Amino acid sequence: MFQGPDTLSRMIVDIPSSADFQAAGINQIYLAWQIAMQALLDLERAIEYGADDDAETKTIYWKRSQPALANAYSLIQQGMELALKGRIAAVSPLLLIGNPGDWPGRAATSEVSFGEFRTLDAADLVKVHDSIAAPRFDENFKVFWEGVRRERNKIMHSATSKTFDPADVVHAILTAVEVLFSEKPWSLWLLEMEKEGRLAALGFNDDVQNDVMWQVEAALKHLSSADGRRYFGFDAKRRAYICPHCYYAANRDWQEDWPHLAQLTTKARGATQLSCTVCKTVTEVLRTPCDESDCKGNVIAEGICLTCSRKSTSTTRMRER
Repeated sequence: MFQGPDTLSRMIVDIPSSADFQAAGINQIYLAWQIAMQALLDLERAIEYGADDDAETKTIYWKRSQPALANAYSLIQQGMELALKGRIAAVSPLLLIGNPGDWPGRAATSEVSFGEFRTLDAADLVKVHDSIAAPRFDENFKVFWEGVRRERNKIMHSATSKTFDPADVVHAILTAVEVLFSEKPWSLWLLEMEKEGRLAALGFNDDVQNDVMWQVEAALKHLSSADGRRYFGFDAKRRAYICPHCYYAANRDWQEDWPHLAQLTTKARGATQLSCTVCKTVTEVLRTPCDESDCKGNVIAEGICLTCSRKSTSTTRMRER
């Protein structure tokens, strides 16, 4: 009697779901981000504590950071590959199984774990996806994917001649997320994953909001104005303010300087809605001068001036969009 797909899926066991691939993929992307941010923030903090800030020192620093940045770039490719497999698996995980000639010998006579099968080559994933799923990827993504995939292969064979700049890694991560993990903004992915990280399991999660704010600020420094708008909705050419939601969600026991990552939603004179690049909260603000004579700020909310972070007698309430 003919055995259909349901029977086959019982003969091949431990079949991962689309969600399994997606979760594994975003974890690889997040790990790549952590590596890049560690390199960026280590340099910033070293300079803050007195390290030389000259071009030669930075050149040496980034040269010695190449193994870590190359590893991060490889993780981006792996994360994208897993996400592509997840999209194919949403149609059927069995489509991922490659040439029957490569199947385990006992596959015809006994249960075999999905992990023992050779799956589609990375070079074929976009073609297979576009043959069975909609929408198809556009040409820009295909070119980007091929470039990352080929560079990763060179890295794995120690043949790459590319010098990795942290901006390359940050840009590649954000491009991958924009296409393959677009169900939420990257900053919200970061907040979620930092809150669920290994240190959070030990109770060390007071600094999550602080850390994500500094990471987003560091990334924006290495993006063009156009890419800042594209990936974070942040316009470097416009005035920015402290987000009151992030401020009160953060650990304020040690931090005094606050990233200005929230911007008024319109350029209209007297605009009163402030949108945060990090948490995406929209705040109704008061447009009134700061109480401090040495501050020229005039955007106030939740008891603080959103320019200098000092207390204000004027208050408004936040609301989440």
